[in-house]
Amino acid sequence: MKGQRKNDIFGRKRGRLKKKVPYMGAWGTSPWDNDDAADWFADFFDSVDVDARITAAFEDEDEHDQIRAACYMLNVLGRTYVWPGDLDALDSLLERGKELLSTMLEEGSEFRELWEDDEEVLAAVEEELAGLQERLSEKSNGDEES
Repeated sequence: MKGQRKNDIFGRKRGRLKKKVPYMGAWGTSPWDNDDAADWFADFFDSVDVDARITAAFEDEDEHDQIRAACYMLNVLGRTYVWPGDLDALDSLLERGKELLSTMLEEGSEFRELWEDDEEVLAAVEEELAGLQERLSEKSNGDEES
């Protein structure tokens, strides 16, 4: 209906407001930089043991696709207010992911030999590695840039 405000995904009213109202539970501009989103992420991942799943993916260094998938999750979710697992374990998972991707990119590695003719794949893994480094940098800077 015209003129009627609807609820957003967090249950707050949305629509045109005559004046801008600051949201007290927000500390940044990213989708995860507010209390409601942090709660939403926690509820969404409540039934998934993310730490165990990523740790298991990192157990076999020859499972390159599995490692890359786990590193993708770390890149996307590896922020303080988003991470659905144990925050104390996040740094070590990010470091382990960096180590595994670096090993995959080394000259003479099985992964590099498999993909040596596909620069696009190698570039993608380099980007994934840079993303993990960025997550670690954000954490060491107190997630200021997230």
